[in-house]
Amino acid sequence: MIDSRPPIWTLEARDSVMLEVIRSYFNLSPDAIRREILRAHDVTVEAIGHKGVEYKSLRNALTPQRNRLERAFLFDTARIEEGWYGLSVAEALMPLLPKELSCSIQLGDLIIEDQDLGFELLRRHVVAYRDLELGNTNQIYCIYLNNLTPVMAESITTGLQAYGGFLGYVDTSTSSPMKDWLSLSLVDGYLKHRKVALGGHEDDVPDDEDLNVKGWPWDEHGYENRSIRDMYFHLFLGYKIERRVLPGAESDTDFALMAISGQALPFTELDVEVEAAKGEYLREEHGTSLSRAGLIDMSDEELAGTIKAKINSSYIYNLRYLQEHNVSLFNLMLEVGASSEGKLTRLLAALEYHPEDRLLKVVTLF
Repeated sequence: MIDSRPPIWTLEARDSVMLEVIRSYFNLSPDAIRREILRAHDVTVEAIGHKGVEYKSLRNALTPQRNRLERAFLFDTARIEEGWYGLSVAEALMPLLPKELSCSIQLGDLIIEDQDLGFELLRRHVVAYRDLELGNTNQIYCIYLNNLTPVMAESITTGLQAYGGFLGYVDTSTSSPMKDWLSLSLVDGYLKHRKVALGGHEDDVPDDEDLNVKGWPWDEHGYENRSIRDMYFHLFLGYKIERRVLPGAESDTDFALMAISGQALPFTELDVEVEAAKGEYLREEHGTSLSRAGLIDMSDEELAGTIKAKINSSYIYNLRYLQEHNVSLFNLMLEVGASSEGKLTRLLAALEYHPEDRLLKVVTLF
C-alpha cells in the first residue's frame, strides 16, 4: 500500500507552544504526538480544500526556494498620517503584488531590546531610499515576502518608492543577523496563493466561516479572502523565516522528526552518510551547483561532514514518510561559502532519516 498522505511542507513548532503544551499536559509519547500532528494536518488540508486551495500547490510559498528571493520592506510609521499604518502600507503594497504569485506575508514592528544592536543591523543591511530618522527601531513597520523572482522584487521595490512611508528593503535571501532579528519579530499575516488570500481567525470560530482578522482589503484588489482557525494556520500555513537552531531550542526539529517517524533524535547523535554511488551521481548530475559552493573536490566523507556541520543552521521542511519504502525524509536548505567568491551559495539537501541506525543518508544535494 502506497501512503497517499501529502508532505507536510512546514511545521511551526518553533514559535508556537501548542504542541509542547499538548505533549506535557497529556504526557504523550512521541508516536502519539505523531498521530496528533498528522490529524491536525489532515484537518488543515481538508479545511483549505473547501476554500478552493489545494495544499499540495503551496510548496513554494511555504518552503525556502534556493532560486527565489526574500525581501523585507521597511516603513517609517512616523511618516504615515493614518493611525492604522498597517492598512495604509497594505493599500500601497497590494496593487504591486503579481496576481499569480504564491507567497507568504509576514508582518510586524521591529522590536528589539538592544537598540544599539538594532540600529547597527539597520545600518549594515538596509538598502535605503530615504533617511532613517528614527528614535526607536519599533518605529519601523515591516512586510516580509518570499518566493519572489528578481523582476517581481524590483517591481515591488520601485512601486513602493512613491509611497511616503517607504524607507527601503533588506534582502533576506540568505542568512544574516538581520534575518534572525526579523524571524523573531514578525508574525503571520497572510498566505497569498494566486487570487486567494488565506489567513487565520479565532480558534472558537468554525473553519467554514471566513473572517479577515488582519483587515487587508483583498476584495478591493480582486482577491478572495479565506480563513481557517489560527492554531492550524500557524502550525502548517505560516512561513518560517530561516534562522539557526540555538542550543535549548531544538523542540521544533524534534516535533518535525516525530511527524515523519514517531522518533526524535538529536542531530548531534546522528552520522551523515554519502554513499559512494550517491557521491558519484551528485558530482555528475549536480556538479555545477557543487562547484559554485566549493564542494566539487570533496570526498564523500568530507561532503558528509560539511552537511553535518551545517545541519543546525536552519530548520527542516518538506516532511514526508513513504510507506511503500518505509522511509522518512526531509529537506534542508544549506548555505555554503565558495572560497573563490566569498559568497553564500544555497543548496537544497534531501535526507533520509534512519533513527534505528542513528543515521542520515543523503538523497540529493543541488
